[in-house]
Amino acid sequence: MKEATEKQALDLLERTKVSYQRFTHPPLHHLGDQGAPTDFVPMKNLLLKTKRAGQYYLYLTMQDRIDFGTLAKELNTSKSQLQMASADELFDLMAVTPGTVNPFALENDQNRQIHFLVDQAIIDTDQVAVHPDQNEATIVMTWTAFLKVLDELGEDYQIIPS
Repeated sequence: MKEATEKQALDLLERTKVSYQRFTHPPLHHLGDQGAPTDFVPMKNLLLKTKRAGQYYLYLTMQDRIDFGTLAKELNTSKSQLQMASADELFDLMAVTPGTVNPFALENDQNRQIHFLVDQAIIDTDQVAVHPDQNEATIVMTWTAFLKVLDELGEDYQIIPS
């Protein structure tokens, strides 16, 4: 599988005909990285998995620190079973590398192995801010616009209480 590109993400946005803003910035890997724009609410994308069941979850959240115990309960598993996916799994499932995980790359999940999770706080702020398959830009749109993207991808989602 070829690595996901910003062009692929922007083509997805063009197909959905949604309004968005694109912000460029230095490469960002974490919410608090120096040089991060302040024009939008910072968000984090994590690809998680369960050890035994091999279930994958892409979690879009505004939380800087994740309470894995609470999240595990929401997913009907135990904290000890929930872990971060490896860099190889990121690439094999989504064609992205660490620091570039984002919901647009769900388009590359050909076998539909990843369940999408979204923090309730994101819906409440009515803003989604994610990298477009690379970490030197951020795409910002409303929650309603983002729902159109998920629809285009055929993705369902589970809301995780904040």
